[in-house]
Amino acid sequence: MLLESGKSVVHMAQQLDIKENTLYNWKKRYQGKLDSAFSNAPQLSVHELEIRRLKVKIAELEEDKTILKKAAPFFVRKSR
Repeated sequence: MLLESGKSVVHMAQQLDIKENTLYNWKKRYQGKLDSAFSNAPQLSVHELEIRRLKVKIAELEEDKTILKKAAPFFVRKSR
C-alpha cells in the first residue's frame, strides 16, 4: 500500500494510527523480501511475455463473448 501509493511514511503512519518507526520497519522488511523474490526469477523472453499478454487478452475476450451470449436474448426481446 505504501510503496504503491507514493504517500509519505509520515502521512501513512498518521492515517493508519501507528508509529512511523513501525511503518519504516515494515517497509524495509517488505522491500527486502520483494527484491529477493525477483532476484532468482528467470527472465522471460519478449516472445514469452507476448504469449502471456495474448493469453490474458483471450481470456478477457472469452468472458466478453459469454456475457454477450447471455445478454443477446434480452436485447432481442427489447427490440420487438
